Amino acid sequence: MPRPSRNTDRLLIKAARELLPELGCCSELNLRAIAERAGVNLGMFHYHFKTKDEFLRVVLQDLYEEMFGELKLKLDPKRPPLENLRQALLTLGRFAVSNRVFLLPLLKDLVQGERVVLEFARANVPRHLGILTDLVTAAKKKKQLRSLPPFQLIVSLMSGVAFPAILGAGLEKRQPELKPLLEQTLFSEEALQTRVESTLKGLSP
Repeated sequence: MPRPSRNTDRLLIKAARELLPELGCCSELNLRAIAERAGVNLGMFHYHFKTKDEFLRVVLQDLYEEMFGELKLKLDPKRPPLENLRQALLTLGRFAVSNRVFLLPLLKDLVQGERVVLEFARANVPRHLGILTDLVTAAKKKKQLRSLPPFQLIVSLMSGVAFPAILGAGLEKRQPELKPLLEQTLFSEEALQTRVESTLKGLSP
């Protein structure tokens, strides 16, 4: 009996990433709808992932590893700490903008205590926070950032860089007529770079 195609699992993951923003939260994911969107038999879902919870873990991890891999690629130990921090913020900001419609329901699930999403956050958020902590600590030692606790600096940085994109996604969903304005003022590369530079300047010594 021939084995199922290795691409089937990727098709299912892709379909879930497309459907989740339409549904609004992870708990609403429908396996039959995912299989239909992927164009595969529902039995292939059970072959590859066994349970809905395991599938959701894989989908979330797939999204995260995409961002984390790009984040590590942007870091260069030969560069000044502040420049590495700038590149990290741009990477995180671009990820937030590109995946804003996916991240919005994840925040909703976190607030509502969705178990799989909470477990995912506990396992992965410390990974990129660890990188940011090292970067802001190094920048502080070089007197390139204000002498504040690392976590306070990180919250300020993320509040100024990535969170506006997610908040903008909420506005975009509720008021589609605002999309052209949001594209220009929040989602564009120019707007992101402006936020990064303004935030870093506000935290400079």
